[in-house]
Amino acid sequence: MTAGLPGTGLGGLLYVLLALLMPVRELYLTARGRSSRERWAVVGQQALMALAIIAALAGTAVVVARLLDAGGYAADRAAPLVASAAIGVSVLAVLSVLLRLWALLDRRRAGTAAA
Repeated sequence: MTAGLPGTGLGGLLYVLLALLMPVRELYLTARGRSSRERWAVVGQQALMALAIIAALAGTAVVVARLLDAGGYAADRAAPLVASAAIGVSVLAVLSVLLRLWALLDRRRAGTAAA
């Protein structure tokens, strides 16, 4: 069993997604007057790290594709990369929806228990 590439699992995918959404949220907080330079520094660091992960994965895909071409494996090399990314994003989306539903049900259950 191998560990795989960092940033390619569900946790890495979630991190990249959330880190890239952080500037949007921080813009909202800035417009409401609840942001600071320190917060923007953290947001910038996280967004840059997410972009670095994406760049590293894209670079790895390019290197693997070139190695496959050099080895005579000129078949459709993008299909497995796209399929694996689509599967990861799909699983993350399903898990996110399920967790959100669970949280809503738990909130309702807590509300009925309090009443």
